[in-house]
Amino acid sequence: MQNNQLDLDRYSEELTEYLLKLATGAGYLDGELLSSPDIDDAWLGYSAEFYADAVHNFNEYPEYCLACAGYLGMAVAHLWDADWEKYSKTAYSYFLGPRGFDDMDDHITGNILREGERSVAAMESCSAAANHFLFKSGAEPGTSKAYRLFLKSMEVMYRIGAAIELYRAGYRFERQ
Repeated sequence: MQNNQLDLDRYSEELTEYLLKLATGAGYLDGELLSSPDIDDAWLGYSAEFYADAVHNFNEYPEYCLACAGYLGMAVAHLWDADWEKYSKTAYSYFLGPRGFDDMDDHITGNILREGERSVAAMESCSAAANHFLFKSGAEPGTSKAYRLFLKSMEVMYRIGAAIELYRAGYRFERQ
């Protein structure tokens, strides 16, 4: 089991680095994975419900599911920046559109971020890259390993989405 966890950790680190380079090259980030413990902890609260939605859609729409994890990260980072005291206990359902998970992307870009062009372009490129990375992992579809890598990919996309939104909002790591 420990070897499996090491494999998952390595996969997560490599996917994060891959997407960080992609997002930096496209101008969505500046080489740093911006984060906050509040934003990271929010994923723990939302992930179970998100996974339940994404699992039902992944076989037909893998890039959409990956993108939605990124959009969720963007939305949480946006709310963290706006008024975390107010939004820190927001239910997962707040991020879903009128058709639930099916239009989560439109709801987040139109009603929470109120900006679609940049966020959509970022999530389209990152989710396509993450899906390619997942495919190239060699995990056979339908196996427990493939499922665990899928879950890990969602988590990484959430963190990338949050970092992109924090960067857009002007946050930077400052060297001392």
